[in-house]
Amino acid sequence: LAGYLAFALEHSPETRAAFERWRASALRISRTRRLPEPTVSFGYFVRSVETRVGPQRFKVGIAQTFPWPTKLSAASDAASQRANAAQRVVDAELLRVKRDVAAAYWTLWFIEEEHRLKTEHDAVLESLAGAVRGRLRTGAATLADLNQIELNIARHHDHRGKHKEARRKASAMLMAALGVAGEGQELRATDKPHPGFPESATAALSDKARSHPRITKHDHLALGEESRARAERADRFPRIRVGVDFIETGDAAMPGVPDSGKDPLIVSAGISVPLWAGSYSDAEKSARAAARAHRADQEAAVRRAEGAFDGVLSDVRDAQRRIELYEKTLVPQAESTFQAVLGGYQTGRSTVAAVILAQRDLLDLQIEHARARAGHARAWTTLEYIVGTE
Repeated sequence: LAGYLAFALEHSPETRAAFERWRASALRISRTRRLPEPTVSFGYFVRSVETRVGPQRFKVGIAQTFPWPTKLSAASDAASQRANAAQRVVDAELLRVKRDVAAAYWTLWFIEEEHRLKTEHDAVLESLAGAVRGRLRTGAATLADLNQIELNIARHHDHRGKHKEARRKASAMLMAALGVAGEGQELRATDKPHPGFPESATAALSDKARSHPRITKHDHLALGEESRARAERADRFPRIRVGVDFIETGDAAMPGVPDSGKDPLIVSAGISVPLWAGSYSDAEKSARAAARAHRADQEAAVRRAEGAFDGVLSDVRDAQRRIELYEKTLVPQAESTFQAVLGGYQTGRSTVAAVILAQRDLLDLQIEHARARAGHARAWTTLEYIVGTE
């Protein structure tokens, strides 16, 4: 399972897509911090202005606009929070991939375990049929006993084809969870479930569930919208513009003029006049409404997480109870019953029908035991996904 998980986290296209979205969000932060581009202007006097010191022929200028101070800082905060939310999405996607891979893995394990148990019971039935044939030759058994055994063997052998298709389907599901195409390839589940109950206190696990990346991303998105609202509010204040202009001046027409050909240098400043305050106010209100929506989404996600946590913890507890019941009581009793009935048949105190019934009860309980183990492993996987940690 560890190998499958490592492979999935490296090759999953969903994980790669979430990572690239985070990368794109992180790379947008620097753009929000920069000042508006400076403006360089050039003007040529088609009709030269003749001044006392000479003709003015062209003008070169450069200007820079500075937004209201909170505009850049708030926009940068908004972009940073969106990047943080994208990072939480990556974390949540990693947890989802691990959950899906583990769930498919334990489904495959149960199919293989069920096949193993039924194959073992095939051998038991074959052995019983051999014993009945031997007793038939001595007259200690009837042909009806042999027919009954062979009918059960024929019915029981159906699991081979059934399990072959089930294993193929489970392998395909596991390949899909791994994020790769593997048509016709069958995977194996070699690990075994480890029943138990979480060592951490329920309250501590519940707190972790409330801080799941799926939930905390809404907090970052809300903070980002609140920062965007401050950035939109900054547009309601004037922007400052400063500039420098240089005018090239030729020599004066008359010789001896003081400052002949001296080039003027102009320093300018200005502010914008925010005439459309109404539209700026609407943009700010829109951002604050979006922030409230994300807060509501976070509250709803917390409530869903609390309900899911209680439910899956109950599944783990119930699966553990069933495992202990089958392991310590039911399966040992069924094994003892089967051995007693089989021994009774060998001494003539029991019938073939009783042996087959005892064998079927034992098999059913062993399969239910394996089903409980697989269910516990899947519930544990879901619990780790909801809590967000191992």
